[in-house]
Amino acid sequence: MSPLEAILPTVAGFVLGLVPGWLDRKRRLRTHWCAVRAEFDLCKEMADKLLADNILSPLYRLPTVAFQTSFPLLLAEGALTEKESLALTWFSNHVQEMNRGLDLAAEAHTSGDHALLKKEYDRNCVKARALVQSADGRECLYAIARQIVDAKIRLKWWKY
Repeated sequence: MSPLEAILPTVAGFVLGLVPGWLDRKRRLRTHWCAVRAEFDLCKEMADKLLADNILSPLYRLPTVAFQTSFPLLLAEGALTEKESLALTWFSNHVQEMNRGLDLAAEAHTSGDHALLKKEYDRNCVKARALVQSADGRECLYAIARQIVDAKIRLKWWKY
């Protein structure tokens, strides 16, 4: 038996041993991307609802848990370019700003300060429009973020 014949089964076993981990990584990354997409869709739905319902101080807040959990892992895995990271961060920051604005509107509602409540509502509507409505020839933050996430989910299994 030649040395190559003796080593070949060991090398083949080593390579085959790597396949399950590689496939598991692909599955985990795709799962994180799907969770982020679902959360972004909920954010869009809630921002649309804020604009349509004319409720100055709604009880809901836009979700942030999936992004806060998945984004650091996706960054650590090298699953994002700098430009993609910036776009998703813009979206996430806007969602957090809206949530702070909704909290401020709730405080104004509780204190009975209708002028401040209206001011906060108007500001929240500006934030909601930036999230979900294209303007001045620019796509909204949701459309940009959704395109990135959709492209990541559509990646072929061997590209992760």
